[in-house]
Amino acid sequence: MTIRQKLTLYWAAVLAAILLIAAGSVFVIFSRQQWGALDAALMEEADTSASAITRFNGAAAASIVRRLSRERDLGPHKRVRLIVAGAVIADFGSPQAHLPALDNIRRPGLFDGGRTYRFAVMPLSIDGRPALLEDGVDATPVRDSIARLGTILLVLTPLLLLVSVALGYWLAGRSLAPINLLARDLARINPRELTHRIPVGAAVDEVARLSVSINALLDRLETASRTERRFLSDAAHELRTPLTVLRTGLEVELNRGRSPEELRQALQSALRVTVALCASADELLAIARLGDEAFVQRAPVDMSELMHEVIEAVEPLTDARHLTVDAKTEVRVVVDGNRDHLRRLLVNLLDNAIKFAPENGRIAATLERNGNRAILRVCDNGPGIPPEDLPFVFERFFRGAGHKTAGSGLGLSLCREIVRLHHGEISACNNPGGGAAVTVKLPLHAQS
Repeated sequence: MTIRQKLTLYWAAVLAAILLIAAGSVFVIFSRQQWGALDAALMEEADTSASAITRFNGAAAASIVRRLSRERDLGPHKRVRLIVAGAVIADFGSPQAHLPALDNIRRPGLFDGGRTYRFAVMPLSIDGRPALLEDGVDATPVRDSIARLGTILLVLTPLLLLVSVALGYWLAGRSLAPINLLARDLARINPRELTHRIPVGAAVDEVARLSVSINALLDRLETASRTERRFLSDAAHELRTPLTVLRTGLEVELNRGRSPEELRQALQSALRVTVALCASADELLAIARLGDEAFVQRAPVDMSELMHEVIEAVEPLTDARHLTVDAKTEVRVVVDGNRDHLRRLLVNLLDNAIKFAPENGRIAATLERNGNRAILRVCDNGPGIPPEDLPFVFERFFRGAGHKTAGSGLGLSLCREIVRLHHGEISACNNPGGGAAVTVKLPLHAQS
């Protein structure tokens, strides 16, 4: 069932209930008003006549009853009787009227005489004897009026319901037309071509807000798709070159006679290429896993302690190049995060500084608090980053023009993903005195 049909069904159910209640209320109110007016006039007429009969002490009773039976103010026909001590002493009017069955009536009241007549019965006393005045009128006009209203309501209510439901169905279609148009526009978008956008109308309504939200989603999908395609292209290119070198080298060595020493050197070269490929594959896998993580399992991590631990771990690399590492940290700079991810962040930043620092150079690593954030800064005194390359240093596989250091170009990209998962910021710049600096800002632990 479509939304249009559901809306029409709900509208029909609600409207049917309203019309039934309204029609029933009108019928009941009209019936009570008609019968109330007749009964009040009939009771007043009977009371006035009974008072006259009592005042004249029954002498003119017959003439009063006869005159009362001839009045046509309340209906086309009347039937009036006067009963004294159980005997009917006056009976005038239509003989077709059905008389009410009365017994021991002591109070004035209203009674039906068959299906057409309405009687007002008034007890009175004549010459000390109990008497009853029965003043009846043909109530057919009142009953016909009520019946006509019932017929009109029975015909008009379903007709109004039918017209209103048809109008509701049309209005629901008009209201949902923008949604249908939106669905058609979405259906025309090719998964491989995400540049198409949903037109946003001038009206500021729910459909316009939905269109804006869908366009924002398409923007994100287009960016993600473009990034994924570029990543796959870059990954294929970066992996193809070393694989081609490895394959070519192995084929050459197999096709030519080599001494054991030459074969050992060839195998060592192949091993270096394989190790580099494995490192690239590990970093690609790490980036893919980080991209899939919506959140990380967080725990308080002492960044001061972790930084000293990582500096000790990379000490063999710094010693091999005679580098000096100056570490300055504040005591217990604690952040909420994943220790393994943050360790990898520090390792990658220091490894990147080691690669670009000159022989006998210096690396500075500082950690401090600034408001509610921990500021980590890793600097080297190498050649720095060309200004035109600064916007791209965190892109995957980016190594800059004319790079001479070994690496896959994934280290800083992996750092960016780790920082993103920890709701932090990362940036790179050149030091005024030379060299490059990478700055990371992470939210502090609440109780740090």
